[in-house]
Amino acid sequence: MNTITVQLRDRQWTLQALHLACAMAHTQQSDVTLVRMVPVQHMTWVGTDLANVPMSSNEHQLVDELVATAEDYGVSLCIQNMQYFMLAEALVEVAASLESKTVFATLPAASLPYWRRFQLWNLQRQLNRRNCQLYTLEQSATSVTQTPSVTIQPSKHSAYS
Repeated sequence: MNTITVQLRDRQWTLQALHLACAMAHTQQSDVTLVRMVPVQHMTWVGTDLANVPMSSNEHQLVDELVATAEDYGVSLCIQNMQYFMLAEALVEVAASLESKTVFATLPAASLPYWRRFQLWNLQRQLNRRNCQLYTLEQSATSVTQTPSVTIQPSKHSAYS
């Protein structure tokens, strides 16, 4: 059984992602794993107690709310911590280790918007290689209301002339 992975972020984003993930998990009869990404200051600290950061009281409240939401959907929710030095690489690693086919995650804003778009594209590409779909919950740059259309002009030459 595969799991749907959801990155623990700010309250609004995580709640929206979890609702979508739970709906998918309920339909697919999958589990949901909530991953709390813990940044480390030095790469050598990854996997050590030096990088252990306990949950804040706000995070505990959010996790309690998320557990209740998953229960409402009838979906099993597992919570894991993941230490990382580079977020995008860690998201790919956690998806691989959990054998996820679906990941709800995003990257923080960057001072250069094009750099962030490149990082998201690269994250999507790496996950696709593992047969995994990324959902960032970001609005598309193209308008949904636009639809392609074709206008056909009558021919100037008539078949009867």
